[in-house]
Amino acid sequence: MRRMILLTTVIVWLAVSGGVRAAEQEIRVPFNFQWGESTQRLEESLGKVRAKVVERKMVDKRSVLVVEGIPQKLLQRALFYFESDSLNEIELHYGDRSWDSTQYATFFDQTRRNIEMKYGMGRVIARQKTRDGEILQTLIGYQWVQASTSLQLFLYTAEKGAEALRVLSLHYKGI
Repeated sequence: MRRMILLTTVIVWLAVSGGVRAAEQEIRVPFNFQWGESTQRLEESLGKVRAKVVERKMVDKRSVLVVEGIPQKLLQRALFYFESDSLNEIELHYGDRSWDSTQYATFFDQTRRNIEMKYGMGRVIARQKTRDGEILQTLIGYQWVQASTSLQLFLYTAEKGAEALRVLSLHYKGI
């Protein structure tokens, strides 16, 4: 009987400590940047890897640099958000134009599982399907929050007949 209790205690401890270890891993700012980096510092770093700023715009009183050419598998573009010349959000768009909806869904599920292995269970923040005229839109989102950074994972699709727009995005935000 004592062995059963000891064995049960060890199994429960291993299960709990494994989950705690995953959730303790810190969400890091992508590309070794830090929250608060300046636009100039970011552009200098991106130039070293031959990435190009393809657009500059303002969104909700924040300046945004849209960057393409960052050498990372399946990364289509990155959006860097600055408030008062201080980096406070990075949005990464992943995918492949040749993929169908099943391949995007599989990639989304695999990405979510990989993130959960590092940071613990995510919280569902979006799960909706809407129709805007002939366009069917689907949005699925999860969120992980830590002391200084939150991470959101989204899959967005807009379909009209055989035409489709699909985007898998990761949003890192400084808190």
